[in-house]
Amino acid sequence: MLDHSIRSNPKGLQEAPSLLYMHEDLLRTNGGSWDNPPHKPVWGKLHASVRDLFIESRKDQSLWGFKDPRTLFALHGWLEVCPDLQAAGIFRHPAAVAKSLQQRNGFSIAKGLHIWTAYNQKLLEWTDVLDLPIIEFSPVEAVMRPRLDAIISKIGLGARDADSFYDPAIPTSEAHNQMTLPEETRDTYHALRARALA
Repeated sequence: MLDHSIRSNPKGLQEAPSLLYMHEDLLRTNGGSWDNPPHKPVWGKLHASVRDLFIESRKDQSLWGFKDPRTLFALHGWLEVCPDLQAAGIFRHPAAVAKSLQQRNGFSIAKGLHIWTAYNQKLLEWTDVLDLPIIEFSPVEAVMRPRLDAIISKIGLGARDADSFYDPAIPTSEAHNQMTLPEETRDTYHALRARALA
């Protein structure tokens, strides 16, 4: 069970608004933001209350979940009350993300790569701690569909609507072969690829 999208990206976001705002406030309360996240923010009572109300609102759902990249920096707070939660991750090439952030937010390529590295180092950390399954995004349908099948199988879900949800026609920016990556970014990317399914 996912939540809302936005008009310009009808399938891409799907963040639950209550969690998006709570996670962002959690980062800001700890001196950061989504584009400058603190490493391990301290949860406050308000953040825990929003979390608990969200879980309560899903009590009649046999299967539910949420998606928000900020969760990488907030996951310790979720594990306190959902120790058996099943997480899964997906990552893109750092240059593709940096170019997307440049187009969407006006960030420099260097800043975009810095943001990618911060989030994906955290993803790498959780991948090792939780044995979290991850896949690399590809705009090529013949490559991406087996990866989706692999991660869906890994977390024990049926395919159901996965085929109809994935849309290779949605434009992406994946022209990145010519970009030289900072060493830290490159090493993180290679480490993720070594752990990725399919």
